[in-house]
Amino acid sequence: MNTIERYKFEDNGSEISFMPNYSFLHTLKWWLAAGVIAAAVIFYFKNILSEKFFIIAAALWVVYMGYFLLDLIFRVPVKYIFDKREKSIYRKLYFTKRIMGFDEMTYFINEETGGYYYVIGKKRNQFVKNYRISNYFSGSKSSRLKEGEFLDQILYPVLNVLDVPINRPQ
Repeated sequence: MNTIERYKFEDNGSEISFMPNYSFLHTLKWWLAAGVIAAAVIFYFKNILSEKFFIIAAALWVVYMGYFLLDLIFRVPVKYIFDKREKSIYRKLYFTKRIMGFDEMTYFINEETGGYYYVIGKKRNQFVKNYRISNYFSGSKSSRLKEGEFLDQILYPVLNVLDVPINRPQ
């Protein structure tokens, strides 16, 4: 899967849009399969397990599937739209919401334990409310290659539209 497909990047002339978590959909299919297998195993061994162990296993399965559904419903379908005509940035989950104008936007790298990712935010309060626009990168060789592809094929075209200065490595 190349970077354009991984982010579902589209540039139709009047707007640029992409989904930062679209590649996670492939991983969620495996998590769903694991959840279905776990449910089958739990209910297959229902008579063998003690009642308390069965309740604990079923409760853990419910929490697991709850997180799965939250990711599937609220994390994966997020789409960012950069509208060139209105010079605005929109975040679309199920409804489209304007989050900022082109002139208000800044981007930076947000670091967490063991990784980092690119975010956008309003210039004056980017550390208060920001929006993740990339997958996590770890600094490994393959991750650096994926980051380079993200920068070349997703972030730099977006920043060119916004007329934001780009710090490209030499």
